[in-house]
Amino acid sequence: MQPGELAARARTVAQLGDIVQAVRTLASARRRQAQERFSGLERYAAATRSALGEALTLLPVSAEPQATPPGARRVVVLFSEHGFVGPLNDRLLDAALSVHRRRDEALVAVGSRGRRLWRTMPTTVAAVQATAQRLIEDLFGDVASGRVAEIQVLFAEHEPPLAWEARTLRLFPPEVMAAERPPAKLGPLHSLEPEVLVARAIEEYAFAQVTWAVAQAFASEQAARFVTMDAARHHIQDKLGELRVLERQLRQEAITSEILEIASGAESSEVLP
Repeated sequence: MQPGELAARARTVAQLGDIVQAVRTLASARRRQAQERFSGLERYAAATRSALGEALTLLPVSAEPQATPPGARRVVVLFSEHGFVGPLNDRLLDAALSVHRRRDEALVAVGSRGRRLWRTMPTTVAAVQATAQRLIEDLFGDVASGRVAEIQVLFAEHEPPLAWEARTLRLFPPEVMAAERPPAKLGPLHSLEPEVLVARAIEEYAFAQVTWAVAQAFASEQAARFVTMDAARHHIQDKLGELRVLERQLRQEAITSEILEIASGAESSEVLP
């Protein structure tokens, strides 16, 4: 390989490094944006859980949900929307298939990197809430029609700074127990009928949980992409260094060869009569 060819190859590798660095920087920025919203989403999810527990105390004990009613079960898996996320989607798929083997449940993938059966995942922090709202409308439409009796969500929960872990959350029926029942005169204040209040509390609870799960999945995708791009950046830097060392060696060899040819020619001219 000639020095000029090596120089061109090094330029191509350097350009690839610039692209990888841009993706890495974008993933880092989006992950930080998602983390900034985590505390608010966690408080929101905790508040809706507490409110649902209080609302359940208004129902007669016999009316409280005791177990999952018979019917179809569904597991919703939140895959990544884009690639370059390392083993994230593979590990989520392994976890989903494990659940599917253990219980006869229908698997539904969200995110273009899974089987695109439903909606896509958000590509910005601002789209998290809209994605959660669409999921709730689709999921609870099936619940209301009686086609689905249980819903679980499988997603990647973000573990700062750059780790994540697959987690399963049962969305419906909610895993919330009624709060300790207070004396009748001290029960929670309400203006709706208990059944209506509980139904609306479940809707708000489910929306809060899905919003939190989608945000976690979004942050995990960005963290996984950052790690993948960071590893690629280091690999490109190493490769670029090797190419530049080889280029210098070839140039030096070419210069040495040229000097030797000149010296050899000079010696030949001196011995000629």
